[in-house]
Amino acid sequence: MPTPSTSDLPKPKSWDEFEDITWEIYKRKWHDNHAQRYGRSGQAQNGIDIYGRQNSSGKYIGVQCKRYEDNKLNQQIIKEEIVKAECFSSPLSEYIIATTASRDTKLQDLVRSLNEERGLENKFAVSIVFWEDICNDLADPNNRDLLKKCYPGWEQIFSNEEKSISEKVASIHCLLSFEIEQDCNLLQELLNQNQYDLSEKWQSCFSQNRGVWRDISSRLLLARSRELMSKIQKFYHQLDDIESRCKSLLALMKSPIQPFESKPKYGGLHFDTMASQKTTELEGIKLINRNKKCSMNFNKLKEKVHETLNLGNQITCEFN
Repeated sequence: MPTPSTSDLPKPKSWDEFEDITWEIYKRKWHDNHAQRYGRSGQAQNGIDIYGRQNSSGKYIGVQCKRYEDNKLNQQIIKEEIVKAECFSSPLSEYIIATTASRDTKLQDLVRSLNEERGLENKFAVSIVFWEDICNDLADPNNRDLLKKCYPGWEQIFSNEEKSISEKVASIHCLLSFEIEQDCNLLQELLNQNQYDLSEKWQSCFSQNRGVWRDISSRLLLARSRELMSKIQKFYHQLDDIESRCKSLLALMKSPIQPFESKPKYGGLHFDTMASQKTTELEGIKLINRNKKCSMNFNKLKEKVHETLNLGNQITCEFN
C-alpha cells in the first residue's frame, strides 16, 4: 500500500492550475502571505511565475512552473530559464523550477553541476522540484486543507492510509516491545550471575528472539522514526556483542592448561631432577593468569550487559 507521502496524485490539467497549487505550497513554506504570482499569460516574466521571501525577509526567491510530461523538460530549457531569471528586477537568493515531470537523475545532476559553478561566481542557487516532491508537500498533514481544496476526496484517502499505517505501527511497537522486554529479562538474569554460572545458552539466546525485527515490512514501518530505529539497531548490535563475549569467555574458561614439557639436557643423557616441581609451579602460574583474564573479561561483559539493559528499558518506555 502506498503511503500518503508517496501516493501519486493526478497531475493538473492546465498550467494555471499547476501554478496555483505551487503558489499555495510555497506561500506556506516561506511563511510569506505576500508571496505573489508574477504577471499573467502573454507578459514577459523573466522566467518567474511566483516570487516571495523566506519568513518575509531577505532576498526574493523565484519559482518557475513547468507543466511538462516526462522527458519534455530538458537541460536546455533549464539553462534558458536560469538566464531569464538573472534578469529579474529584484536580486534572487534562490531559483526553483517546479515541474509536473517525474524525478530525473540527469536533470538533478545538471542542477548540482550548475550550482557548483554558480557558487564560485556568487550567483543565486538553483533547485528543481518534481511532481513527486509536490505530492509529498500536499500530503503533509499541515497542508491537509490545501489537499482538500485542490483534490477533493483525496484528503480522506490519505487520512485512511495514515490511520491504517498508524495501527500497523502500534501493533509492531507492541510486539517488538514484548521481545525487547524478554531480552531485558535475560540481561537481568545474566547480570545476577557469577562467572562460574555462565552456560552455553548465553551464546545464542538473544539472537533467537528477533521475530519482529527480522520482518522486513515491520522494519520499513519502524524506519518512519529514525531516532527510534537507531536505538533499536544499537540494542541488537550490543546483544550480538554480548553473545560473542560470552562465547569467547566460555572457551577461555574451558581451555586446558598445557603441561610444561621439560626438555632433556645435553643430548638427552641428563634430565632435570626438578622438572616435576617446575611443571607444577608453571601450571599454577598459567592457571592464575587464565583466571585473572577470565575475571577481567567477565567484568567487562557485566558492564556491557548493564549498558544494554538500560538501553532496552529506555526503548520499551518509548513504546509505552
